[in-house]
Amino acid sequence: MKKTGLFKILMFILMAIVVITWFVPASYFEAGELVEYGSVYRLGFFDFFQLIFGSFEFKYFLQIAFFILCVGAFYGVLAKTGKYRAWIEKIANSFKGIEYVFLICVAVVLAALSSVFSYGLLLFIFIPLLIGIILSMGYDKLTAFLTTFGAVLIGQLGSTVGYNINGLLNDTIGTTLISGLVYKLLLLFIPLGLLVFYIVKAKHSSTKKTASKAEEVSCGELFIGEKIANKYSVVPIIITFVLLLIFLVLGCTSWVESFGVTAFETFHESVMAVKIGEFEIFKNIFGSINEFGSWYYAEMCVLLLLLSLIVGKLYRIKLREIIENMFKGAGKLLPTAALIIMCYAVLYFAGNTFFYPTLAKYILGATSKFNLFFSSVSMILGSVTHVDMAYLVAYVIPQIAAQDANSTVIMLLCQGIYGVTMLIAPTSVLLVLGLSYLEIPYKEWIKKTWKYILIVLAVVVIIIFAAMLIK
Repeated sequence: MKKTGLFKILMFILMAIVVITWFVPASYFEAGELVEYGSVYRLGFFDFFQLIFGSFEFKYFLQIAFFILCVGAFYGVLAKTGKYRAWIEKIANSFKGIEYVFLICVAVVLAALSSVFSYGLLLFIFIPLLIGIILSMGYDKLTAFLTTFGAVLIGQLGSTVGYNINGLLNDTIGTTLISGLVYKLLLLFIPLGLLVFYIVKAKHSSTKKTASKAEEVSCGELFIGEKIANKYSVVPIIITFVLLLIFLVLGCTSWVESFGVTAFETFHESVMAVKIGEFEIFKNIFGSINEFGSWYYAEMCVLLLLLSLIVGKLYRIKLREIIENMFKGAGKLLPTAALIIMCYAVLYFAGNTFFYPTLAKYILGATSKFNLFFSSVSMILGSVTHVDMAYLVAYVIPQIAAQDANSTVIMLLCQGIYGVTMLIAPTSVLLVLGLSYLEIPYKEWIKKTWKYILIVLAVVVIIIFAAMLIK
């Protein structure tokens, strides 16, 4: 936390919200109108800490934190096998001389998965592996971040049919998955192309500045593990990652909402209805398990823990050592998980004090007609304080969408500005996760990428302008 400076920044934002609540009246937006409470909801000393504690008790926030810890537990066991590191180094060596090909492929695949399926944080399951390979190739931590977390953020910016971005926006604004699809593809391809250019360009400077491959790996990869000579094959580890990918795609893809596929719902109902006499076999054995397409953090946590145990036993690690390494791995990510909850604490503060609708009223009301600049400022403020699209569509976007503007334009504005904001906001969950994991100071991130972020913002604004003109 100290190395990134994010804890101090997040605490400053929380205290700033406390100050705002002393001067800005509370209100909420409902049925197309702003309803004012008629008073200022001031946060006091004890209110501040009660909301902090409340953030660490909120079920959704805790699920995300526990998911991060489960990823740590999984990699903690992999690091103990000895074969995991050997596999990473073998992959890195196989791309010797054409390392940039690996970087480009990783960035494109992660951006595509994020854009089409809205996996978001769930892709963190694979990112430590990819970062381990990138650092083993001799790249610096910033390049590793851009290739992995950066690509996922770009996929979020250019989300095409993923329900967690587009579906939620459509439900709120009244658009469809194909609304503005060409513009959404541009929001994906142009920033991704710029990211690839940035990564390839960074290759030359990063390889010159990196002191040594071993030093870079040791300081930037939490789970590289030891290279232990043993008779066991790396195949079980490979199969484990393949299974994780299969279950991620099958379980966490919004098949019904995004693609209209109901086969998994039908299959689930059929399996759960199997009986011997009056005894429902699978329903009683598996309990309340969701059908494929409705899996999320809880189900993937269970899968990660089960696979951790299975991998440990396959490599003849004692159960006590498996558990110890799971706790060690989770412990390495505990500060990161705490920071993620702090990001959501900003949302918790904003959602419980109702200051945003009042500020948005003044910003959006600066002009009588729809104005791209003021709408973007309002969206940036809402994105920084409400963090998650699921909450943005509840507390922020309806007020912006109530303006007299084309629904496709509103959709592109909300998605595009939110996506750019998440590239720079210290409350961006993916950004904070990546910077904390790789121990990259927030100031360094801004210093090294501000030009790229400004260019992406310009691209987003131009695309929105084009949509306004063409309609």
